[in-house]
Amino acid sequence: MNQLLSIFKFLLLIVILNVIRYVVGGPIEFPIAASKMFAVMEKNSTFFNTHFTTVDWVTSYFYNFMMWLIIVWVFHLMNPVLRGSHLVKSMKVFGIMFLFYASLSAVYMNHYSHTRDFYVYSILDGLIVFSIVAIANGLIYPWFFRERAEAKQTLPATN
Repeated sequence: MNQLLSIFKFLLLIVILNVIRYVVGGPIEFPIAASKMFAVMEKNSTFFNTHFTTVDWVTSYFYNFMMWLIIVWVFHLMNPVLRGSHLVKSMKVFGIMFLFYASLSAVYMNHYSHTRDFYVYSILDGLIVFSIVAIANGLIYPWFFRERAEAKQTLPATN
């Protein structure tokens, strides 16, 4: 029962972080990066799906949910061995995961010469959104997992 509660709390945390990602992140990211990214998509509509159906939106939200779930799972596993406040720990993990995200975008940017600006805006957009979700996770995580948040990794004694 306790494990089921932990899974429920974990999934609820991911849902809340997704809501924050769109409610807080949307108004910040749209004028800075997303509007430019969407303009590139419209200009290159033969390469991008610019007419999302309901299934496309559901799929997109699911992929976003899974991305944040994986990142928070990594944070959850690494939390006991990281140093600093929960906010600092969250920024460390999300920072590493952002670097992976940005490097993957850069790899794709290298392969497609006609839409390079899309990937540049995607990286900028990721920087904004990863930062917002990292801050939210650092502030909210301890409420959901107080015992784990307060746990310290103990190293075995050496002789």
